[in-house]
Amino acid sequence: MSLSGRSKRVLLYSHDSFGLGHVSRCRTIANAIVEADHSVSVLIVSGSPVIGSYEFRSGIDFVRIPGVVKQIDTSPILNLNICS
Repeated sequence: MSLSGRSKRVLLYSHDSFGLGHVSRCRTIANAIVEADHSVSVLIVSGSPVIGSYEFRSGIDFVRIPGVVKQIDTSPILNLNICS
């Protein structure tokens, strides 16, 4: 069945591009969804630069958006000027 022939759509969003865990989990969840219901298509939106390296089964596609870059040596929370 083509993606356009699927009547239900699910979007999964994984913003984190640090490591592979988020993308792997999204892929596992997407696989389970389309396996359970063949009328569902899943779109994964991710900031991961390696998402295109994964294989996706029929009914699953992805869009790569600019990802968040984490810096190990700084914390954005500590750099906020919240004092009046």
